[in-house]
Amino acid sequence: MNDLQNEAHLAAGGLGVEVEPAILPDKPRRSLAGRLVRSPVMLLGAAMALAIFMWMADFQPVSSDSTKLTAAYEPGVSDAEFLNLKSPVWSEAHPNDISKETDASGNLTHKLSTTVVPLSAQYLAPQQGGSILQVQARAAFNDKSMAILLQWQDNTMNTGSLVTQNTYSDAAAVEFPLQVIPGHQPFRCMGQSDAEVNIWQWKAERQRGLGHDDTTLVSTASGSAVKNYVGPGLGYLKDTSVIDPDSAASYDSNTHTWSVIYRRPLAVGDVKSATQFLPGQATTIAFAVWDGGAGERLSKKAVSTWVDFILQPGEQNTQNMINIISLVGVAVLLFAAVAIAWRVLPNPTRKG
Repeated sequence: MNDLQNEAHLAAGGLGVEVEPAILPDKPRRSLAGRLVRSPVMLLGAAMALAIFMWMADFQPVSSDSTKLTAAYEPGVSDAEFLNLKSPVWSEAHPNDISKETDASGNLTHKLSTTVVPLSAQYLAPQQGGSILQVQARAAFNDKSMAILLQWQDNTMNTGSLVTQNTYSDAAAVEFPLQVIPGHQPFRCMGQSDAEVNIWQWKAERQRGLGHDDTTLVSTASGSAVKNYVGPGLGYLKDTSVIDPDSAASYDSNTHTWSVIYRRPLAVGDVKSATQFLPGQATTIAFAVWDGGAGERLSKKAVSTWVDFILQPGEQNTQNMINIISLVGVAVLLFAAVAIAWRVLPNPTRKG
C-alpha cells in the first residue's frame, strides 16, 4: 500500500473502511506556441529565421502606396556613358537582369525603372509659386559613381536671366537627407538645423556655351553647372567646398522637354557636406524645378514631397558575404545578451 493509501486508511479511523485514493491530475502540456513564448532562446531563433527569410527574398520595407525611385546597378556602364544622354543605359528598353522592379501585375520587368514624381507650387515661404507639374526620374550606378536623369516639360528654353523682362535661367535640384536618422526625416524644403539636407542644384545659365551647340550642354568638375549645397533650414543654403557633381543637359524644342543628368561619386570625403551612398542602401530624395521663363527663381519653384530612393545591391557575391557576416554577428550578440540576461536577472521559475 502506497503512502496515499496509508493516509486514506488512517483518515478513516482504521475502521476497515476502504477509501479510494485521490488521483492527481497530470501536469498540462504546453503547446508549441506556448513553449516558444516562454523560451527566449527559441523566440529569438524564430525571429532570426524570419530575418534570414526576408533577406533571401530581398524584402524591402517600403510602403506600397508611396512613390519610389530605384537606382539600378550597372557595373558595365562607364562614368562617361552615364553623362551621355544617348547612352543605352537611359533607354526605357535597356535590360537589367538583376533589376527587382515589377510591373502592375507583379512580374519582373528587368528594366531600368522610370518614376513619375508629382510637383506642386512652393507655398511656405515668399515668393510663392511654381508651375512645373511633374518630373520623370531614372537612376543608375556602377562601382564608383551614381547618376540621376531628370526630364520635365518647359515651354521655353531659358539659359540666362533678363531681369527687366522678369525671366531667369531654368533650373532643377535634387535633395537628399545629409544623414539618415531613423524616425527623424528632415523638412523637405531645405532641411532643418538638426537634420540637414544635401542639395544638388543645376542651372542652365552655368552651362551656356560649354556644349557643342545651344541645346546640348555638358559640364565637368572644372566648370560644373551643378552646385553642392547643404540646407540647414528654409531660406538658407551653405555653399560647400565638396566636389560639385558633373552634369549633362539637353533641351528638345520639338517636345519642349529638358533632360538633365547629375553624376557624382558614391562616396566623398566630407560626410558633413555631402550624402554618402552605398549599394543596397535605402534613403529618400526630393525634387525642385524652376521655370525661368515664368519668372521663377529662389523660393518660387515647383517642389515634390520625399520619395523613397533605393540603391539595388551591388556586386552580388561581395554583398551576399557582407549580409551573411552581418546577420551572424547580430545573431551572436543577441544570443549572448539573452544568455547573460537569463543568468543575471531574477526568475522564480528557474531552479537553483
